[in-house]
Amino acid sequence: MAHIRDTESKKSFPLRAHHTFGRCTERSDTVISSPITSRIHLALEWDGQRWNARDLSKNGTWLGNTRLTVNENTPLARGDQLHLGSPDMPPLELIDDSGPVSSLLGLDDAPTLALEPFVFLPDQDRPEAVVTYSYQRRSWLVHPMEQDVPLQANLLHHGDRISFGGKRWEVFLTETEQRTEINQPPDSSLEDIEFVFDLSQDEENTALKMKLSDQDVSLGERSHHYLLLHLARLRAIGAARGYDGKTQGWIDNEQIKKDLGMDMPHINIMIFRARKQIAEKLGDTWDSEHLVERGKGRMRFGGSRFKIYKGEQLAFALPLPADH
Repeated sequence: MAHIRDTESKKSFPLRAHHTFGRCTERSDTVISSPITSRIHLALEWDGQRWNARDLSKNGTWLGNTRLTVNENTPLARGDQLHLGSPDMPPLELIDDSGPVSSLLGLDDAPTLALEPFVFLPDQDRPEAVVTYSYQRRSWLVHPMEQDVPLQANLLHHGDRISFGGKRWEVFLTETEQRTEINQPPDSSLEDIEFVFDLSQDEENTALKMKLSDQDVSLGERSHHYLLLHLARLRAIGAARGYDGKTQGWIDNEQIKKDLGMDMPHINIMIFRARKQIAEKLGDTWDSEHLVERGKGRMRFGGSRFKIYKGEQLAFALPLPADH
């Protein structure tokens, strides 16, 4: 993660993909209060391979003893020092020239966490919230586990502060707009996947595998697979009763809590763990946002192609078997 250090204050700052320095607090990512510094004095830009410095000032910027040409890119490397306004000014030193990384910057004693498609907070074992990336909204969202997810998912902006489990983080987004380094849309959709559930006769164990056109992916046995199976079974039952694709399988949250003997935070955690496991298995090539569809006070399994085996017998399937 790229950082630059103010050699006078000894403070270091993570770098955004386009990072500005200057006196203007509204337009500068890092504010430099010196009177010889321009309102927008300097920009550092990541071109995908390296950092470049671009002087935008009246009084000039020096790379070591060399004055930069105004409004022209100059490549930088780790250890380079930039003097703003005068070659005698205490320099900014590029102490890490790796690429920019969107992150949750830990405050107080919280750890800094790179923003990945699923980040559980405050940790994986006792999550109170999960941060996900929405391909539809091209944004990061935070979902508190306590209530119904669609009503509580909040858009994250650069500089926001969030707190869970007694720990605090500041949102650091490398892009200046609602875009991120996760800019490649998924290759696969739910319609490309057939889910195959293997349920034991006593319904104590549930295994899941996914069939795609070019591969079979085993997900093993997990407790969250039973939640998906239960929702899929309800969808198959609805289809057998003649319900159309838009109405099959919806169940009230209160009823799913009774069916599974769980509270809503536990159910939400299981849904996100299922999404995370599948996304990791498919190398983030599939958008798992609609694995479980959510509405106001209700949910359903989002897949429309699945088989459920109980023991060796096919118990439920969608599309319905031809002899139905």
